[in-house]
Amino acid sequence: MQHKTSLFAVLGMLAFVTAAASAATVDLAYSSYDVDQDGWRVRDTVNGVPSYYLPDWIPVGGVPTGHLEFADVTPGGYVFEAPTQFTGDFSAAFNNGGVSFDWMADMVQSGKRASVIFWSGTTRIWASSSPDPAPNVWHSFDFAFDTSVSWMVNYGSGGPSQLATMSDLNSVLASVTGMDITGETWTGISETTWLDNPRIYMHVPAPGALALLGMASIIGTRRRRG
Repeated sequence: MQHKTSLFAVLGMLAFVTAAASAATVDLAYSSYDVDQDGWRVRDTVNGVPSYYLPDWIPVGGVPTGHLEFADVTPGGYVFEAPTQFTGDFSAAFNNGGVSFDWMADMVQSGKRASVIFWSGTTRIWASSSPDPAPNVWHSFDFAFDTSVSWMVNYGSGGPSQLATMSDLNSVLASVTGMDITGETWTGISETTWLDNPRIYMHVPAPGALALLGMASIIGTRRRRG
């Protein structure tokens, strides 16, 4: 009876450790916009030719404060383009993290979604909001780097888009050369878009969780020997 009770105690501790370990995250790349644009810019493309603009930094408002704002200036499409801290090897977050951001637009045309796009050379993968986001409301988007999200892929050179495999996702995350977030939400020169808190993150054991796991293992070993 004592061994059975001890076993339940160990299992209970392991369950607690598992829950604790899944609770913490680490930011691999993050922009709070609490001070300035943090290197972000807007890329507006007309007839295949990109132009670059500096979005406005707004020190108040946002989620909770400090954010970017950009009012459309051409009939082309624009995106918020991330700085170099959002490039590199993020494969550690594959099946173990994701990308999130806060976003708002004052006008959203039917079929326009808020998307995050990762580039690896000419290959791009992206995930989009569903359904269309409501205008004039801050939305918090979080796209996991796993099968719970319908990631799409395009291999460049005008090729078709298709559902990305996990291999596609892992390959791009291992060598990210660029990251974009939707700006354009309306055909023509009409809308304004806001962005806050873009981050790439991964899950890690919470502080002390590994120590507790080791403790549970020791207790279990001692009980079995007894």
